[in-house]
Amino acid sequence: MNKEEIAKQLELYSNSIVAFIVFQSLAFCYNFGTSENFNSILKNSKSLSLLLILIFILAYALALYANRYISRKLQEFSEEYSPIVKATYMGKSIVISIFGFLQITVTICYALFPLKN
Repeated sequence: MNKEEIAKQLELYSNSIVAFIVFQSLAFCYNFGTSENFNSILKNSKSLSLLLILIFILAYALALYANRYISRKLQEFSEEYSPIVKATYMGKSIVISIFGFLQITVTICYALFPLKN
């Protein structure tokens, strides 16, 4: 396998990681907002909400780590394109962070500490 094929494969892995975090976050927020059963289960079970937050934090941290690792490897493969690769992967890290914090924030604000009327 040559460097170009490896670089394409690593880029595919990176795109898959970003897509997973985005779709996981959107699916969770959609289900939390539209499913009364799911919503009430999370609001009534604080331990489940905490466990879910821990799982989200773990997935977020692993996605950031994997993204950073892939970025370093791609920068090693093509040193002349290193600034472009670095900027691209910084953008991917920002997307991972936004969607990672979205599901964590929704769980904390609406399930763990909901506002009382």
